[in-house]
Amino acid sequence: MSDATRPGPVSQGQGQGQEQRANWFELFFDLVFVATLYVMAHELRGDPSPADFGAFLILFFPAWWGWVNLMMTVNVFGPANPRALAMLVAAVPGFGLMAAASPEGLGDRAWAYALGAAWVRLVHLPLWWGRTHRGEALLPWWQPLLYGLLPAALWAASAAVPGAGRFVLWAVAVGLEILLLTAGGGLSGAFGAMSAGHLVERVGLFVVIALGESVLTTVTTLADSFTPASGTAALAGFATITVLAGDYYLRGSPGAARVLDLAERTRAAGAIRDSVMYLPFLLLSGIAVLAAALGTAVTEPLHTLPPGALWALCGGLLAFHTANAALSLRFGDRPRALLSWYPLCPVLDFGVLYPAGLVLPAWATVAVAALLIGGHLWLTSRPRRQRRH
Repeated sequence: MSDATRPGPVSQGQGQGQEQRANWFELFFDLVFVATLYVMAHELRGDPSPADFGAFLILFFPAWWGWVNLMMTVNVFGPANPRALAMLVAAVPGFGLMAAASPEGLGDRAWAYALGAAWVRLVHLPLWWGRTHRGEALLPWWQPLLYGLLPAALWAASAAVPGAGRFVLWAVAVGLEILLLTAGGGLSGAFGAMSAGHLVERVGLFVVIALGESVLTTVTTLADSFTPASGTAALAGFATITVLAGDYYLRGSPGAARVLDLAERTRAAGAIRDSVMYLPFLLLSGIAVLAAALGTAVTEPLHTLPPGALWALCGGLLAFHTANAALSLRFGDRPRALLSWYPLCPVLDFGVLYPAGLVLPAWATVAVAALLIGGHLWLTSRPRRQRRH
């Protein structure tokens, strides 16, 4: 938040050069938020339309941005700070309201979604406001009000505004938050006192939980459609998710600590912003969309996937690979390194898997997906392993 945390006195021993670790309380909070993600993605089951995909992205981004703000606040104030942990507890009902409203989040329940978003944005205000009243005041008094109170007021006011005007206020509220975090070197100050290791761990754990939730989706769907064909589709879905997890931790995660440590020391705010805010949004959206397609395959394993589900399967994979490639570049990999694996991803996703899905039953399509991405990962990662030996 603007110059909120330029190097200076910070609470709970927080500061540059001091390693933080995520605690069980943060893990619990992340579990709650991943549940929010999957409730929002539930409408993508079956045969989603382009409007369904758009609605999911529109509803998920404000929730994601709220999670990012809370993660940064905990990082700055320290995960051992009781007030920071109380903030996470206070945020849970807001996220729950946003999730519960999401099936009609752009329709009859938009007012409830907006109130949930306002709630989430208010809970971190007391901590930042406290920074304006200390002897070493790190913040001018207007910054917490502008970043916390004003967006919350816009979200709350939108609950009473009918029609398109409501969504204009949503766009203004989110745009204001993004602008205040990025304009005028704000991020350089905001991340100057942050622990890079803590950021890497939080995002990495969140991806683990999201992948695990994908497995849970296939298992719970199998419980409702308990047939040999559904079991085969669920097993293929599990294989797909497992390979994607290996892909992320082979290509994306190892470089994260390196680049964020460098950014922490050099105040390269752009690298941190992209690595913990924007690119994980694309990555997690891809995982959630993919999980919805896998659930559809388990439900109707002997039929071809509906067009929307096939797009969700192929598009989710491509979004995942694209985010992973962008993260690798942001983590300092040379573009030449990506040429060894990324250009083949859209070819496999839409040149091979999509046509296969038009003719194969759903269980076989998911099995092909697992084989394609597994074989691709194995072949393109072999040179790296050989060089290490």
